[in-house]
Amino acid sequence: MTVRRAWPATILFLVAGCHRVTAPASAVRMSDPATANQLISGFYGVEGGAGDNAWRWTGPDFALGLAPPASSPHGARLLLRLYFPETQIQKLGPMTLTASVDGQPLAPETFDKSGSYDYVRDVPACLLDTNVLPVSFSLDPYSPKTETEGRDLGAVVSMAALVAK
Repeated sequence: MTVRRAWPATILFLVAGCHRVTAPASAVRMSDPATANQLISGFYGVEGGAGDNAWRWTGPDFALGLAPPASSPHGARLLLRLYFPETQIQKLGPMTLTASVDGQPLAPETFDKSGSYDYVRDVPACLLDTNVLPVSFSLDPYSPKTETEGRDLGAVVSMAALVAK
């Protein structure tokens, strides 16, 4: 007997909020207001312009809900597109990203150079039997808020998605 946590129902409630949600998306671009309600916690406002050039800073811990891809009998791939500025890596050194999908940990990745990266991990098909899949991330170390920057900063994120394998 498999026992599923109440996470998906909780996330659907959080995602819906006061807005009518017809169906959650498998891909969330940080600039897209239609999917912004899938950002659960740890994301700051949109920066950097519009469209594919827009991004959001995250805090050290951030989470979102993603819909499993429509056809995914062999599982899916989680993709997080992120960026680390040179000043942040110089100040903090290597940064490790950890992630979990519906509470199941995924392999961490350490970034020791500035630049753009894709964090990609396989998600087993047995986790995809839900409407919304909770995905949580954590960065260590991170930039704690200062007088000039009033936010704890993790990474710059432009997109997150679950895609069929």
